[in-house]
Amino acid sequence: MANVKFDDITFRYGSHTVLEHFSLEVESGKIVCLVGPSGCGKTTLVRALLGLIKPETGSITVGDRVLFDAKKRVNVPAEKRNIGIVFQDYAVWPHMTVLENVSYPLKKQRRPKEEIRQRAMRALEQVHMTEYANLLPNQLSGGQQQRVAIARALVVDSDVLVMDEPITNLDAKLREEMLLEIRMIQKRLNATILYITHDQQSALQLCDKMAIMEQDGVLCQYGTDEEIILHPANRFTFEFIGISNFIPVEKDGKGMALNCGEKIPYEGSVPEEARSGGYELGVRPNDIVFDDASPLKAKVDSRVFLGSEYNYFLSVGKKQIRVQQSMLDARTKGVANEGETVGIRFLNTRFYPAKKGAETA
Repeated sequence: MANVKFDDITFRYGSHTVLEHFSLEVESGKIVCLVGPSGCGKTTLVRALLGLIKPETGSITVGDRVLFDAKKRVNVPAEKRNIGIVFQDYAVWPHMTVLENVSYPLKKQRRPKEEIRQRAMRALEQVHMTEYANLLPNQLSGGQQQRVAIARALVVDSDVLVMDEPITNLDAKLREEMLLEIRMIQKRLNATILYITHDQQSALQLCDKMAIMEQDGVLCQYGTDEEIILHPANRFTFEFIGISNFIPVEKDGKGMALNCGEKIPYEGSVPEEARSGGYELGVRPNDIVFDDASPLKAKVDSRVFLGSEYNYFLSVGKKQIRVQQSMLDARTKGVANEGETVGIRFLNTRFYPAKKGAETA
């Protein structure tokens, strides 16, 4: 397997710029998840890699092969790029058996029959589907059909494997199983996988690294899941990955206050740039703890048990915030009851400029 490098990629649909001077390098033997909201350019980037569209500027290399270079006028045809692809909708042919589906790319290459069968069976073995080789797709579950699609991508010795929303159509349990399967396949093959998704939870479970794209196609952060969760580069990353609460802060006499429809004194530390106003305090639900000694009070509007944690909605003044309490914390400190007034304390707070038009109540 090989690394993938996008350098200075620009692509437009008419007057609409999707990607502009976009650069990213995916390390060899890693699963890198490209994450961002719908319309941010994830699929456009994949199409450029596959050779289905032609960027205006930049270059794309896989290992030491230049697949595209605008300046040097290099544009390798899609069928010669040696990249495996797994789509969201399985894309298995209903009239072909599992073995015939997996064998198809090798038949197109006019490989010897015995080689085709051996390689196809080996690919099916990698996804634990050898016993289904002679079945038709309509005899398989959705998860099994997606494994066939993965085997078909693996049967050709691809430099890179691209997965574009491959588990979106599966139910929750199958999604979980497929994420484990993809990780196990990657470990066995030491494969380079570019995984495209808008599902941040899947990305966090699967990836070695994440590339976070903003709505305008800008790459705002690239790093491990720990780096992105614990050290978000900006407000977009903090807000997009995980759940977040935002509360406006403003100066109140000599101190600071939370603007929750009413001014509530805030005794926590506030950076100097946020003291002049126009900023919001950001805190994740699992970084809010119950503390009877805290002067910051909230009313418990609702409490839901989710199996591994409790999920609360609290009212601080006229503003509602979300709190998540781990089972360990609940067992050692107890739970808060609906209608109860509790003290809360914020941990790991961040401060970002308020969004234009953001409500303060």
